[in-house]
Amino acid sequence: MSIVLHLLFGLIIGFVGVIPPGLLNLTAAKISVKQTRKAAVMFALGASVVVIAQVYVGVFFSKLLNDNPETLLLLEQFAAIAFIGLSIFFFIRAMLDTGSPEVKKIDKSPIKLFGQGIILSVLNIFPIPFYIGFSSFLASRGLFKFSYPMAHLFILGAALGTFLMLLAYIKYVKKFAFDSNTFARKINYVLGGLTLFIAVFTIYRIYG
Repeated sequence: MSIVLHLLFGLIIGFVGVIPPGLLNLTAAKISVKQTRKAAVMFALGASVVVIAQVYVGVFFSKLLNDNPETLLLLEQFAAIAFIGLSIFFFIRAMLDTGSPEVKKIDKSPIKLFGQGIILSVLNIFPIPFYIGFSSFLASRGLFKFSYPMAHLFILGAALGTFLMLLAYIKYVKKFAFDSNTFARKINYVLGGLTLFIAVFTIYRIYG
C-alpha cells in the first residue's frame, strides 16, 4: 500500500504542479494547434523526462534534511518556509499576471521538438523547490520514504503526472478555448491558498 501511495502522491503533485498556464503547457498547446497532437506529445515527452531529474534533485535535498532523526523539526520548519515561499510566489504571480507567457518559436522536426521540450524544461527551475517542499512535508508526516523503490516511484509518478497534464492541454485547450489569462489568475490564487494552508498547518503542528 505504501508503494501505491508514493506513486499516487507523485502523480497528483506532478499533475497539479503543471495546471497553471506557463511556458511548457502553452507551448505544448500551441504545437497541438499549429501542427499535430503527435508533434505536441513529442515536446511533452521531452519536458517530462527532465522532470525526473528535477524531482530527484528535490528529493535529494529533502533527504539531506531527513537523514538525521534530530533534524525532523528542521525538516518541518523548512517545509513551512518552502510553502510560505510558494504561496507568496503564487499570489504575486496571480496579481501580476496580465498576459499569457511568451510561447517560444516552434520547430517542426519531432526530434527537435523533443529536444526543445528538454531545453525549456531545464530552464524551468521552479519544480525543484516545489518538490523539496512537498517531499519534506510528506516526510515530516511519515507519509514519504526516501528508500528504494518508494522514492523512485514518487519520482516516476511526478513525471507521469506532469506528462498527463501536458496531454490535457494538448487535447482540450483548442476544444474549450478558455481564457488562459483568467484561468491562470484563478488557479494561482487557488494554489496560493492551498500552499498557505499547508504552511499554517505545519507551523501549528510544530508550535501548537
